[in-house]
Amino acid sequence: MTHPAIFNFTVQKEARQITVDRSFNAPLDPVWSAWTEADILCKWWAPKPYQCVIKALDFREGGRWHYYMQGPEGDRHWCYFDYEPIRPKTSFSGSDSFCDENGVANSIKPKVTWEANFSEVDGSTTVHMVLHFASPEDLEEIIAMGFKEGFTMGLDQLEELLTYGN
Repeated sequence: MTHPAIFNFTVQKEARQITVDRSFNAPLDPVWSAWTEADILCKWWAPKPYQCVIKALDFREGGRWHYYMQGPEGDRHWCYFDYEPIRPKTSFSGSDSFCDENGVANSIKPKVTWEANFSEVDGSTTVHMVLHFASPEDLEEIIAMGFKEGFTMGLDQLEELLTYGN
């Protein structure tokens, strides 16, 4: 059974958060794998023409995903995600930060705390994400950097990957 894709992107400045709901016409297992396994995650995470290159992904509570997005001119934008509570095939959370190649956080750019929840109904999986920011200014800076457009492109790439494979 095919369901129309859900895509909601809500900015709540006063609450200092962004909420994203996105459904995929795929069962829970491949969607969860696409968010948690390096060989799949790197295929969709960076918006084209950027590529995601993963230095390390240790998907466990207390683990870290350390990666960069490389542009067509060779520019690299390093980031990490530190995993906090993980409930397999249900949810994970953690903190995300720009950093250098050694994983040292960039103190100028905003940090984001993520919560990602996964649910499946009739073979369609919805990912509900809430991104928390320390200040309204941090939220505004991420928006100004093109987060909505870039993340939307990545999620569309994930849909394509789940539908057509490699």
